[in-house]
Amino acid sequence: MKSPVSKVNKGFALATGTAVALLALSVSPGAQENAVAAASLNLQNECDRLAGSPSDNQRNKAFGAVETSEIAASAIGSCRLAFEATGNPRFAYQLGRALNKANEIDEAMLAYQTAAQADYPAAKVNFGILLGRLGDHRAEFEMYSEAAKGGSVLAAYNLGVSYRDGIGTEIDVSKALAWFETAAAGGDDTAAFNIAVIHDEGNLVPEDDQTAIAWYDLAVARGNVDAMVNLGIMLETGEGIEPDAAQAAELYAQAAERGDMFAANKVVELHASGLLAPPEVSEFDEGVTTLILKEGDMETPSILTKSI
Repeated sequence: MKSPVSKVNKGFALATGTAVALLALSVSPGAQENAVAAASLNLQNECDRLAGSPSDNQRNKAFGAVETSEIAASAIGSCRLAFEATGNPRFAYQLGRALNKANEIDEAMLAYQTAAQADYPAAKVNFGILLGRLGDHRAEFEMYSEAAKGGSVLAAYNLGVSYRDGIGTEIDVSKALAWFETAAAGGDDTAAFNIAVIHDEGNLVPEDDQTAIAWYDLAVARGNVDAMVNLGIMLETGEGIEPDAAQAAELYAQAAERGDMFAANKVVELHASGLLAPPEVSEFDEGVTTLILKEGDMETPSILTKSI
């Protein structure tokens, strides 16, 4: 019996064989090799352009990263052919992303598995996420562990969640914090936020407001909206810091500008209570009050592993 990966590769090979055959018919023998190489390079560039992931530290940096929601359907064909032309696991991974966007989950898993078996860290993360959705949390955890060893920041973050919440492993707060710190060192703002929450709440470790504030500060500097709200609350109430309604309002306003409804209401509340002088009418009308009228959910702390 052929493995699932073999089936995927067979399908890729058939598609590529057709493309190469067409080239052979249309290009003179002397120029055929160069034409095939040029066609292959074009397919590779197209795959990288259409499906390079922001969480993949091995993506082709010549092209901008593409969020999953922005992947075009044409990426499936380009990445399928690019992988078969080169065998580069990056293209199998990016094919998986394109198939995942198209809701072709079974094929996406096979593409991720192909790249994961070639030791591609980003693919191991996404393969792990899908395994987790199927209920195999131990295998999910193992994929994150392997990917983190390969330098994946997203894998480090997801390992932090796994150890914090006991997903596929035993709860271990020390390891959770260590992996969140690894992810934060790699630039992840949500990891910094989660470290702050752990110290702020005091449920998993003794409450430490100063440590929480330091990590909230870092997350805020990286644009994390949840951190803006939580640090604003600490400044408003004087939790571990001198109360400062003006600074709290500034943080709430920053979060409100990014669509946070709770923060928008807090700005209005601070003005209504007299803790802050009312803003100029034009500024107020065009800013925070407009946000209150927008539909949206209240912000909640990011407690789950990050998705594909």
